[in-house]
Amino acid sequence: MLSLKQRLTFGLAASLAFFFVMQTLMIGNEVEALTESNLVSRLQHDQEQLLSALQWIPPAVATIDQQLVPSIYRRAFSGHYFQIDLADQSLRSRSLWDEQLPASTQMLMRDVPGPKGQLLLVLSQQIELHGQQLEIRVAEDISSIEASTGAFQRHLLLFAAATVLALMVLQGWLINHGLKPLQRIRRQLKQLDGGELEQITAPVPEEISPLVDEINHLALLIRKRLQRSRHALGDLAHSLKTPLAVALQTVQGRQSDPQQLELIAQLQLINQRIDSELARARAAGPMPGGQWKQPEADLHELCQMLRRAFPHIDITLQLEEELNIRADREDMLEIMGNLLENGCKWATSRLLCSMHCEHDMLLITVEDDGPGQHETAYAALLQRGARADESKGGHGLGLAIVNDLVSAYNGQIELSRSTTLHGFKVSISMPCMLSASVKVSD
Repeated sequence: MLSLKQRLTFGLAASLAFFFVMQTLMIGNEVEALTESNLVSRLQHDQEQLLSALQWIPPAVATIDQQLVPSIYRRAFSGHYFQIDLADQSLRSRSLWDEQLPASTQMLMRDVPGPKGQLLLVLSQQIELHGQQLEIRVAEDISSIEASTGAFQRHLLLFAAATVLALMVLQGWLINHGLKPLQRIRRQLKQLDGGELEQITAPVPEEISPLVDEINHLALLIRKRLQRSRHALGDLAHSLKTPLAVALQTVQGRQSDPQQLELIAQLQLINQRIDSELARARAAGPMPGGQWKQPEADLHELCQMLRRAFPHIDITLQLEEELNIRADREDMLEIMGNLLENGCKWATSRLLCSMHCEHDMLLITVEDDGPGQHETAYAALLQRGARADESKGGHGLGLAIVNDLVSAYNGQIELSRSTTLHGFKVSISMPCMLSASVKVSD
């Protein structure tokens, strides 16, 4: 589909071309008609002058007083001719020499072949004089006039074409200038999508102001709905998990009864499903205004909490400076929290986390020096509830939740063995990078 600029340009070009072609044709026809009118007026004047120079010798002989005939009719092939025909006599101008004018079929004839290949405009008139019927024909060569008229029309057409091109250039500049507000809105929409802005603030013309207001309203509505959803889910999680915890503590004291063991398993399954669905529901995914502005500060705070829970684990962060990620902060903290906590559970003494930008992709790796996993177990670890070792705490949801969140951002997750620490390694690539420069902290 053509762009708005192309539509305006093509529409204007067609309109201007049609206008100037019609104007050229109209002016050419008017010039030709005006020239012909002047010629006819001049020929009529010559007819009157020739008739006044006509002399009669009784009983019916006519002669022309050459002194009263304009001199141009007395030069051979001058381009001005006359011929008077009556009964048995024909009077011709000397300019015709031995030629004669063709018989007339109408009062005014155009492009009549004349002497020396000339094109003539012939004016014919039949009158009665001294009781005699006569026909007087006056002609003028219009070859040069038609050539001049044709040249004028060509020059006019060239001028029109040059004018159209000049107006197209001017119109192109005007269109670009007129569409600048839309270009500003386009840039701000990209910034809004990247999380750099929360709403469009560029000044816009009155005609598109309602559209911008609706976009801003929609972005605000999305943020408010996500916030309300997260608050509601948090309240739901609190209201459900507390009674479940009490119920589990109550029945775990009587594990000798097979029915009690079944009840414990079902309660744990319910708890696991609640954690899973709440994590999924809290995920925002790519959305306008979503941006993780301070990943370094958030990850340092997260690592401090993990160091208190796992004091024997040396956690190292490798982050690019001024990292600015186009993704929801809560989603990214959910991803990194699950990865780091899972790594701390399996690590023996070291955990390495790196985050950097490469080819507009955010690359995250978390690797530990633990026992690792067999390659056949990698696919299963991304399934909900799958756990590689029942001796470790948790519900087996961490990597599954991470997988869901990464998929929501059109990213990829890969599980492998670490070549650096020789343990378990999780690699993530996500197309949500805005800008980034490497900073290592222990």
